[in-house]
Amino acid sequence: MEVLIGLACGVGWSWTTRIWTDADGTVWSKGGWAAAGVWLGGMVLRLGLMGLVAAMGIHQGSAATMFSVAAMLLARTGVTTWRAQAMQQTYRVPVAG
Repeated sequence: MEVLIGLACGVGWSWTTRIWTDADGTVWSKGGWAAAGVWLGGMVLRLGLMGLVAAMGIHQGSAATMFSVAAMLLARTGVTTWRAQAMQQTYRVPVAG
């Protein structure tokens, strides 16, 4: 369950990140308040899940949390890369001639 939360948060984080290109064609990305909200929401969900599991008396090690964070970063990187590959240059280029 925690891995699914990580994957969903990574995808949400990526979709709320602004992507653009500069004059050299370099792709840039920047997360705003929405991206921060998705990230913080994911942390709250993880903490809630950890509290629920602890209340049930199930011991959970840090490996599950680290695996969830890794899944989140992998999903964010994958979706951001996929979105960046479809980018057109977003600056104006004068027409030669």
